[in-house]
Amino acid sequence: MSVASRLGYARPNYEMFVRSTLIIFFTSTVLLFLYLNRIQPDYFIDEAFHIPQTLRYCAWNFTQWDPKITTLPGLYLIATAILSPFNLCNTTYIRCINLLGTCINLYLLYNVIKENCKPNKTDRWNTWLILASAYNLALFPPLYFWCFFYYTDVVSVNVVLLMLYLHQREHTKMTAFAGLLGVLVRQTNIIWLGFFTIERALDIFDRRMEQPVPPGVLSTPLHFRLIWRQIMYELRIGPLSLVKLVAQICASLLPHITVCLMFVAFVAWNGSIVIGDRTAHVATIHICQILYFSAFVSLFSWPYVVPHWRTCSRFLRRRWILASCAVALTAATVRFNTLVHPYVLADNRHYWFYVWNRFMGRHAAFRYLLIPIYVASLFAMSRNVAHLRFLTKINYAICVCMVLIPQLLVEPRYFILPYIFYRLNVKRPERWQICCESLTTFAINCLQFYIFASKVFYWQDQPYAQRISW
Repeated sequence: MSVASRLGYARPNYEMFVRSTLIIFFTSTVLLFLYLNRIQPDYFIDEAFHIPQTLRYCAWNFTQWDPKITTLPGLYLIATAILSPFNLCNTTYIRCINLLGTCINLYLLYNVIKENCKPNKTDRWNTWLILASAYNLALFPPLYFWCFFYYTDVVSVNVVLLMLYLHQREHTKMTAFAGLLGVLVRQTNIIWLGFFTIERALDIFDRRMEQPVPPGVLSTPLHFRLIWRQIMYELRIGPLSLVKLVAQICASLLPHITVCLMFVAFVAWNGSIVIGDRTAHVATIHICQILYFSAFVSLFSWPYVVPHWRTCSRFLRRRWILASCAVALTAATVRFNTLVHPYVLADNRHYWFYVWNRFMGRHAAFRYLLIPIYVASLFAMSRNVAHLRFLTKINYAICVCMVLIPQLLVEPRYFILPYIFYRLNVKRPERWQICCESLTTFAINCLQFYIFASKVFYWQDQPYAQRISW
């Protein structure tokens, strides 16, 4: 049978599979949404701030603001624009905004991964992998949980993925507009707009090179040397040539730069990146956040970490001096930079409360026992993105540090976007890795919803039932 004939049979099967999985995904999500809203009809944690603020906006009251809210009003404006014309402003429908956002995330993830992979017409398995990867990320437990409640995370991921989708298609103005919308939802999204700004500038440099850059060179530090050499070449031609290059880059990046300057002006006017309750979100230097993030990556993407353990072991044995320095530096970071937010000690509605109070906070030695996991995970992460452009890897590392290190509070929600960017750029996964990732995602989701539904307790100063979540 010819290849075309085989594909003729494969295509209907694939389309049937897509429809079937979409029906299962949507139906199970809606049923779970109805169940969770039935057992938790009252506000859940920060919904006590977010939902009343949205109800004020739905009532066209734009002057009253809850000082406990620390983000800009983008989420409330979006919810009001969708619900107010249909007079659907109540808790259930307001929560539905994130239900809609999860479906949008699945669509955007599928298209972003498809653009990254660029499947061949004859490579049908690759298309199945793309769909499976999109589902794995759409169902990513720390993100998927919040599609059932009214938090900023789902919509924040929506707009950042939209930025990425538009950036891939080189829609510069629309990317910048999505960045502006992203900042209105959550201020730290300006960092991801900065990421795309630098990526766009690097794209321009790469196209400007006298000779095509070999892919093997792009992923090494030679990439930086080539860009520097190109700048020197433009300078040797004449100052005017360099000025034209800078002008070309600035013109191409003008929409991005405009949004970034607007944000700088806002911070200068506001006196801080945070609005509302600034005392709970004071900027600090918390390098251990990177270590926690690496452990977080190992938990959710262990099929991509485990294959590198043997390579990591060989690498550390051969370069034992470098290994010793890395371990010593990590141990010093754990010793001198382990910081604890007051919320972690007091708020028993989050998993990190139990991790800290039962293990890391109670037994100091436990913090050091995690060092091999940190080192192995960071090594595996570097290997999984080794194929990327060298300066793109540097750009990503800087952005992750800017997002996480200033945060005193350790909260898995802050890891969602750094994880998604990492996972989207992992070198093409093997079939077994996708399958194991799917099983892990399914198992953790089942466990988290079981814990949420079964572990109920009450605080003396709160009338609502309290439950455990991320």
